[in-house]
Amino acid sequence: MGARRRLSRAGLQACAGPPGPAVCALLFCSCLSAQVPRYVTGDECLFCHRVKVADTWEKNPHARTVHPGDTGESPFILGAHAPQRGLRPDGYGKFDLLSADGKTWDKQIFALRCAGCHATAVDPETHAFSTSSLDCYTCHGVAPENHPNDTSLILFSKKHSRDPKQIVSICGQCHLRGGKSKSSGLPYPNNFVAGGDLFADFQVDFADLAKTGDHIFHSARDVVMNGGDVTCITCHNIHDDTSAKHRQAPTGSICVDCHNQDGAKKSVKKYTVHSDLCEY
Repeated sequence: MGARRRLSRAGLQACAGPPGPAVCALLFCSCLSAQVPRYVTGDECLFCHRVKVADTWEKNPHARTVHPGDTGESPFILGAHAPQRGLRPDGYGKFDLLSADGKTWDKQIFALRCAGCHATAVDPETHAFSTSSLDCYTCHGVAPENHPNDTSLILFSKKHSRDPKQIVSICGQCHLRGGKSKSSGLPYPNNFVAGGDLFADFQVDFADLAKTGDHIFHSARDVVMNGGDVTCITCHNIHDDTSAKHRQAPTGSICVDCHNQDGAKKSVKKYTVHSDLCEY
């Protein structure tokens, strides 16, 4: 029950209620919605998935893109891992962001730079979010009403197809930093719906040679531009914080981003992540 409550901790979920079949079809066919899409909230998902998902979800980095803080000055924290920033509510679906030096609060940066990847269902006009942190909908898309009888309808389920570009679109909506939405001009996708084509609206310059050392960029480019079939979930498990799946992955050219060409796999290169957008 604790995990279910945490998903609605800020009382910011607005798009509750299962969509009808027509809505599901519409949202699965499009990666862009002019309005905040209707979706089944994580509270409802975790009622049925309360054993294998709910028991670990509270500690999952995807659930902690925004999470409760320990001090009164910063009641919420931006980011699952360091470096982190303080947040404070500023009305419905809004956060003020504490500056990197911890001295001032900004009312615009979270909405214009952070919300698309650290919150769910951002309104394209007001930039207010419906749910703080990431809801199940972000990665799994719209859940058709009959999906308990046919789990192949749910993205990332064991029975769903493994379309590499579809997977890269879902993961890339947050992890491909440096892109820009054609429709909004913001550095995050404009109401992308999992299952659609991210790159129909989100512009990423895959010819940027300065990013050749970026593992995520390299992996996405290999799929989108070269038809590769090694995706994020080849090595990474969405719900479990374990490297077991990584160790079972087949060896390919993408491996040398982190591992040495020769020698034991446990010998890895030093890899750090830098982001001008995220200011670290």
